[in-house]
Amino acid sequence: MSGSIENPEYQLKIGKKSIMLDYKKFLLLKGIKEYGSIAKATKKTGLPYRTALKYIEILENQLDTKVVVTQRGGAGGGGGSQLTSIGKMVIKEYSKFKSIMKKHLDVNELEGYVEDIDKKNRVMNIRINNIRVMLPIIENLKVDDDVLLLISPDQIFIMLELQESSVRNIFEGQIIEMKFKNEMVRLTVTLDDGINMQADITEYSRDKLNLNLGKNVFIGFKAVSIPVIKL
Repeated sequence: MSGSIENPEYQLKIGKKSIMLDYKKFLLLKGIKEYGSIAKATKKTGLPYRTALKYIEILENQLDTKVVVTQRGGAGGGGGSQLTSIGKMVIKEYSKFKSIMKKHLDVNELEGYVEDIDKKNRVMNIRINNIRVMLPIIENLKVDDDVLLLISPDQIFIMLELQESSVRNIFEGQIIEMKFKNEMVRLTVTLDDGINMQADITEYSRDKLNLNLGKNVFIGFKAVSIPVIKL
């Protein structure tokens, strides 16, 4: 990652090529797709026209292919600019990347260490205070490695009673906080040894489960959905 703090650049993989793209370049391409004109896109994004042309040139050099195609109009007009299939792919990949980045800014962070690895069953246990989290084996990790687990609040489910399921990471806790966040209800559940986990549920689910402060619940999450960072 490079660029300014206010407008960082991110490296994206487009086919077999890599490019550096920031939010301004993304908005430029998105504007060209929407308005069919580089000039109109620059007015909407506030970019100087020459800067926009330079941005496009840099992207096309990095990808070694056209990102924007321009057709000149005649006396009666009819000209304009369109994104190529590669240009549209750049927009898609940047949108996916930003969505993932935004999601990971709002996560439960659990710091622990690899307690043991079961190579036969292809699983490992992460010790977080008095809690053990079971995950699929990650090849670059070994016993005693320090790790950080990132668990999104929307990946956590709530149960009132233990139920038989394929999910192994289920823990008992108590609701200590409830608040609305982005049209969802954000629950804070305290687990064993003072670990707090946040979970997002709908208002309908909250009413159906009759959830309130102080209520004991079980929370769970699927092991395959948890990003793990080696510290």
